[in-house]
Amino acid sequence: MKYMNVKEKWFLYDTIAVSPYVSSLAHPIPGWYETFADLAAADDLTFFNSRNKTIGLAYNNQESRDQIPYALEAESISVGFFAPATSSQVGTLSDGTYRGRVDTISTYWQDELPQHTSAIFRVNQDERLKTTCAMVAPGYGPTGFSMGQGNTSNTNGSCTSVTAGGFGRSHLKFRWTFPTTIGIPRRATLAVTLRFVEWVRFNMAKLWGPGNIQLRNVAGESYGTAYIPTMFLIQCLITGTRQVQQRAEYHA
Repeated sequence: MKYMNVKEKWFLYDTIAVSPYVSSLAHPIPGWYETFADLAAADDLTFFNSRNKTIGLAYNNQESRDQIPYALEAESISVGFFAPATSSQVGTLSDGTYRGRVDTISTYWQDELPQHTSAIFRVNQDERLKTTCAMVAPGYGPTGFSMGQGNTSNTNGSCTSVTAGGFGRSHLKFRWTFPTTIGIPRRATLAVTLRFVEWVRFNMAKLWGPGNIQLRNVAGESYGTAYIPTMFLIQCLITGTRQVQQRAEYHA
């Protein structure tokens, strides 16, 4: 008897994070960075060959980081740069005090970096796509821009910038779609590699941060302050169709 696989819609995603939170992790995550300077020092940023879903399903859904466990027909690909909507970054000094803030890094991350970052999609040793990240916008997440600061004078005058923005349009049909599907055989190695231009690396090496979000922490009648580490993300998503075995028709 000849068994038949079933085709079902599927997608793979993997995420790189830059955050001071990384320094608190008991087990370092490959390809995650504590500072912008560390990110700038990396030669390449790679997806699908370094991590799996053990880092958290919100960031990765791969069973294995080395090989694809099923045949996959890739239909579209994207790279998204996602930044904190609470865009005020507060830096930390070595003595534990906090210095002045900057409110523009979220916009820089979401809109400038994709235009100056290259992407290469590889299956085994074959390069199937070479482009700029601006051409492969994610098609999900916030888009457009709206920025403002709340009037919080009743809480000792503290205010925070809020930025809602992104690259491309928030609809999955507005993604890079391959003219014909890219066949990825089972057990193949898959990787997407990003590389910043020297202009970005030069600039990012001089940035402090990421910093923290400053929040009011109300306790009784007094106002305290909580500092929460921010997180900047780069996420790669491949959509397509995978072939899986039917129930009761398992085969080698």
